[in-house]
Amino acid sequence: MTRFHTSRIVSLAALTLAASVPVAAVAATPAAAATTYKITDLGSLGLGSTPNGINATGEVTGYSYLSTLVPTPSCVPYGNKKPVCKEHPYHAFVWSNGTMTDLGTLGSGNFSAGEAINLSGEVAGWSDTSADTGQEASVWNGKKWTGLGVPLDSVAAGINDSGQVVGSWGTATTGSQPFLYSNGTITDLPEPGFVATSNLGCQADAINNHTQVTGTCWGYNSKLASLYADLVLWQNGTVTDLGTLGGVRSTATAINGNGQVTGWGTTSSGAVDGFLYSNGTMTDLGSFTPAAINDNGVMVGGPYIDSGGTVQNLNTLIPAGSPTIQNATAINDNGQIAASATGSTSGAVLLNPS
Repeated sequence: MTRFHTSRIVSLAALTLAASVPVAAVAATPAAAATTYKITDLGSLGLGSTPNGINATGEVTGYSYLSTLVPTPSCVPYGNKKPVCKEHPYHAFVWSNGTMTDLGTLGSGNFSAGEAINLSGEVAGWSDTSADTGQEASVWNGKKWTGLGVPLDSVAAGINDSGQVVGSWGTATTGSQPFLYSNGTITDLPEPGFVATSNLGCQADAINNHTQVTGTCWGYNSKLASLYADLVLWQNGTVTDLGTLGGVRSTATAINGNGQVTGWGTTSSGAVDGFLYSNGTMTDLGSFTPAAINDNGVMVGGPYIDSGGTVQNLNTLIPAGSPTIQNATAINDNGQIAASATGSTSGAVLLNPS
């Protein structure tokens, strides 16, 4: 069984979508990064934690390992080594006002993860189904998980403040199918024509409050005998190919309310660089690879923050002796940042501008 961790049926045109803004919407003027941050350890459900998403009020979701042990789905020897037949499960969590809540799983599953959280505290993610036979894209409504009813294996990767959810489902033989969940209805998102050459499909990675969805679609270049992947954007029932940095791959990580998309991709020289797609232009960010962007255009990724084109190491903006920021995964419009860190008791921290 494949366990995701990021972060896919009816015609899209048949679904009434919220009014969308143009792809090339003009972003707000970027706000400068805070001079310093206060750092808060998020704790755990027993062992380490990993944050994935943050909402406007500073609530964080992700997954955290439990101290208990469960049987592994497959218990087979690896080479000459003794097989590991038990493992620590992990569950999705919501951290709010100093308290981490275990969201559990669907049925008798052992694993779950929160990928994104909206203003209402609803969480998009996935959970193992009964007996760990597969994982299902799911939403936590504040009381329980609800499976979205898409085929296994699937993941819900993003959620907006209206409760619309995007994700993907699929297998190695059928390819990946992106979907939009809205008002109880699952809708397949259309795929560009080049997907037919690869049979690998697309994945939907993020959604904003204007029902703009970004993700990645795969094709196959028969002349070069190689696969390629392009950044795409869905809105108003159509899919737009946003291209690459000149190489063979571009992958989305986030989209903000202004239609700006972040991600990473390959250049014509083969380098792997981060990018910002804004106003119809994909800008190469070099070695800075953004994982998230807020509506002010401030981006975070790895141990770095990019505000108005100025990149700083977050470790220079926190008090001496603090845990070491390794990977900033999410940022809200207030500038609060969720990140993984070494040297903390749980591995997950929240940075609050001071």
